[in-house]
Amino acid sequence: MRIAIVKLSALGDIIHAMSVLQFIKRHLPDSTVDWVVEEGFKDVLASNPDINQILTVNIKRAKKEKSFKLLFQTLRKLKKLKKYDIVIDMQGLLKSAIVSSLIPSEKTFGFDKASLRERFATSFYSDTCQIKYAENVIKRNAFIVSSALGLIISHNDILNKQPFLHFNNSFKPYFLQNDRPNIAFVPGASFDSRFILWRILGN
Repeated sequence: MRIAIVKLSALGDIIHAMSVLQFIKRHLPDSTVDWVVEEGFKDVLASNPDINQILTVNIKRAKKEKSFKLLFQTLRKLKKLKKYDIVIDMQGLLKSAIVSSLIPSEKTFGFDKASLRERFATSFYSDTCQIKYAENVIKRNAFIVSSALGLIISHNDILNKQPFLHFNNSFKPYFLQNDRPNIAFVPGASFDSRFILWRILGN
């Protein structure tokens, strides 16, 4: 099965979303999972063994530079991708919905109108699911993936998820230790649903 995940930005949102990859690979070990992301955030995904290919776009740069040429090149590149069985828009913004709709696929999956801020995004999906927008972001991510792929991801699965931040030796921060758990506290977030504790183990 060929799966494309669309989560373009921002850094915290991408990191939250990465937790679902292990569940996809656990249930669908032979699947191909590609991730579409803004060019500036590709490095955070680069060492994840559950991603087959990272596909980049330059929408932010095109907007900043007011370059219609760059935007056109980015969107045209998406339309030339090999066809996927399903594209899952985990971001739920209008721009991510448009990106998702341009990728050749049998099905484009996203949140429904009641689950989004930018409700018009649902117009670009062939299938949707519903979950409260204020729900914890990890649960939202697990829910959309389980709904799209027909997987069972339990609350215990989420609580007992494996480490999902991966670093190669050249990038790994000096303060992470291999022989013990490493805990990072993230005290700030834009929304109440994103206040969690990150448990990060070094590779």
